[in-house]
This record gives sequence, structure tokens and C-alpha cells, in this order.
Amino acid sequence: MARPRRRRRRTLTGDDLGRYGSVAAGNVDADRAAAGLGVPKSQVREAITQYRQTQRQSFFRAVSGRRDADVTSAASTAGMLLAAFGRGVRGAAVNAKAAAAKLGVAASTVRRWAAGTQQPSPAHLAALQAESTKAATTKSGRAAATDDFRASPAGRAALTGGATLWISGNQGPGGNVSDQYTRDRTVAFGVDAEDIDALLRAYTQDGDAGVHAWLTQVTDQKYLADWGFITIEDFGFGERR
Repeated sequence: MARPRRRRRRTLTGDDLGRYGSVAAGNVDADRAAAGLGVPKSQVREAITQYRQTQRQSFFRAVSGRRDADVTSAASTAGMLLAAFGRGVRGAAVNAKAAAAKLGVAASTVRRWAAGTQQPSPAHLAALQAESTKAATTKSGRAAATDDFRASPAGRAALTGGATLWISGNQGPGGNVSDQYTRDRTVAFGVDAEDIDALLRAYTQDGDAGVHAWLTQVTDQKYLADWGFITIEDFGFGERR
């Protein structure tokens, strides 16, 4: 009896997954995608997870103003410290005092972790990963992140006079499922202070889903009607970094 043919593993793009739903909206049909693309369902789920992690990272960075923060499973130590505890006073890279108190080490040890001259123990690394994840997945963590943005010079300016919003990813009209109008691109347009305040409140309350809903609404109203996203890989205010 002949063995079943093993399906080839290949890199799945946003275009591939977008034929079966929106990664950004979380409605990709994994069963149909696996069958249609000729790959294992586990690979489809893995690709969706990777895109969703990229999206979570971009949302947190934009809404907190902590552009070097890391909240993904492949995070850097310095990035996780910034995500979990924010910046220190007087421009310090991370809040070493808060991190030290939470993780049970000296502030000088935290500073060495942030500088890369010393690595956390496996136990401390696991604890730090948990804290950085909480920054983006708990209401208290998201509230602290948006408070950081509101207090920053860029945040105060945006919440006073509005800003230019830019969004990168696979997107276009009718972007709930990819078609001839959706593609990888960056769009930019102006948003009001009230819009930005609504974004911060949506993120604090509903996390990633709140940001996706806000981006969909604001692009529909201020850029082009019926705009949607297959993937959202980055976004921010002002000049693109």
C-alpha cells in the first residue's frame, strides 16, 4: 500500500491566509486554508499566531509610545523590561526600581540585563516574559501603557492637535477577505485628537480587538469607505519610524 503523500511545508504569507479570512480580525478559516493551500493545519495555525504576535507588538508599541518594547514570545530582555515596567525617571532606558521590586533582584542587576552585559536566570527570564505579556493582555497593563503615551511629548501633542496616522500591512477596500484590491502597502492620513483619545480608551478596555475595530472605523471614515485589513504589521503617529 502506498504511503500518503506528505504535504510540502512552505512559508505562508498574508496573501495566502487572506483568501480564507482576515488575520487581523481573527476570522481565518484554518480548515479551509489548510485544504486549499495544501499544507498541514498546524502550519496554518502557526502562521496565524506569528502574524497575530506581530500585530500585538505593533499595537502595544504604538499605543504606549514605547517603540522598542517587546511583548512577543521571541522578545529581547531589554524590550521585555520596557514593556513590563516602562521607562525610568530622567530618561533611563527602563524603570529598574520597579522591575527590581517585582522580580526580586537588585536595580543594578536589572540595569545590566537591560544593557545586555548580564543575562537573567531561567527563572527570572520566565517571570519577565510573564510580566511583559501581561502588559499587553491585562486591562491594568494596557492602562499603564496608554498613560505613558498620554504623558509623553508626542502623546500630549497628538491629544491636543491630532496627528498623521500611518498603517502598514495587507489591506484595501473590502479587506475582510483578500481580493484584487488588497495588497501590502502603507497608508497615511490625518486623525483628530478625539479620534486618538478614542483609540486609547478602546485599547485599555478591549485590547487588540479594540484597536482593530478603531483602525477599521477610522480608515472607513477618514481614508476610504469599506477599508479593511488582512494583516496589520505596524502603525503609528507622525513620521514613520
